[in-house]
Amino acid sequence: MREKKNRPLAPGRFFRFEGKVDKSLKRFDYREALQESILIFDGAMGTNLQKLSLTAQDYGGEPYMGCNDVLILTKPDAVEKIHSTFLEVGVDVIETNTFRSNRLTLSEYGLQERTHEINFKAAQLARQIAASFSTHGQRRYVAGSIGPSGKILSVDNAEASMFSFKEMMDVFKEQAVALLEGGVDVILLETQQDLLEVKAAILGVQQACRECDIQVPLQVQTTMDVHNRMLFGSDIEAVAAILEPMGIDVLGLNCSTGPDEMEQPIRFLGQHI
Repeated sequence: MREKKNRPLAPGRFFRFEGKVDKSLKRFDYREALQESILIFDGAMGTNLQKLSLTAQDYGGEPYMGCNDVLILTKPDAVEKIHSTFLEVGVDVIETNTFRSNRLTLSEYGLQERTHEINFKAAQLARQIAASFSTHGQRRYVAGSIGPSGKILSVDNAEASMFSFKEMMDVFKEQAVALLEGGVDVILLETQQDLLEVKAAILGVQQACRECDIQVPLQVQTTMDVHNRMLFGSDIEAVAAILEPMGIDVLGLNCSTGPDEMEQPIRFLGQHI
């Protein structure tokens, strides 16, 4: 991990954060929509941002190059363009640009104290764009994207596991609170590789919902290798047995090895979940 000091963003390159929660936000029932039809999600945010050939200035300075999450503060029109492009071709759900917006990964760029601001603004922007594309015939939904922390709880005596289960819960709770206050319709835990971390994330999100008094569905997606196992060997049967009783609403897969290799675990989920 790169060590970077907490540097201010380049002057004039970000919007002032008000931190006000819009209590009138209209959240659509994601669970109800899933029962009625198949919902199509957007594609990759990161690779599409790379295609824009953004400069260091766009990121707020050289120290922040590569931190796509900070673009919500320094160049929100780039993020808006990606969201709009997906909505224009008809997707039902867009994900916030917050895959790496937890305190631990943001600390690589000295941005950990702006965790709430980044997540709130990202959710707020996605909510506004989704609302502008929503019609009576097709509502558009916002998924609050939460990726892995970059730490691995299941490893002992390693730098990757220097955080306790409770500390990891708090990391995910902080991110979820901001996403909920920004107006997401569903919280999405995606590309998860470590079941212990997934459990901490689920509990953190559920605590955030209680504290905010905002209830939205929780969708969990793990990732598996060519042998249909997570990083530490858990197969889809173990994943389902451990996570289904935790009160999640949707269980699935993403960013694995491709549709052919994912067929077996997806079939299992379809038959048993």
